[in-house]
Amino acid sequence: MRPLTIDLDELAVALDSPGLDHYFDLANGQVLLAPPDAAVTEFADLLEDEPERLVPIEPLSGERSLELMRDFLLEVAEPHAYAALASALEGRRPVKAFHHVLMGYPVILQAWHVYQADRLRELALEWLAAHELQPAGRPAFSG
Repeated sequence: MRPLTIDLDELAVALDSPGLDHYFDLANGQVLLAPPDAAVTEFADLLEDEPERLVPIEPLSGERSLELMRDFLLEVAEPHAYAALASALEGRRPVKAFHHVLMGYPVILQAWHVYQADRLRELALEWLAAHELQPAGRPAFSG
């Protein structure tokens, strides 16, 4: 594995950004957001001249995002919040409903943000390992 200086939080954001095109630059470890008008930018030139240098970052699927929410639910000890969140995840538009319910429970909302950030960092490390990359200064991922 080739070590690079990588911002895991940027990679985590890219994994959690459906509808946006992110790329990982193998030359410098940066996460790049494709500009909306890529045809007139140096990004388009880079993509055309050195396509092997940029690896597309596929965001998590909707089902995978729901799975994270369901996993978090197992850590919710407050019975009313648990019931409301479980119901939200089974209803129409579960992601929106889940976030709406969380707004009524500030402590659990904060716990969700911490949980989500940690899990996204883990998924970012898994993404790097799958592409035979690792952040500089970290031992190789063995998951």
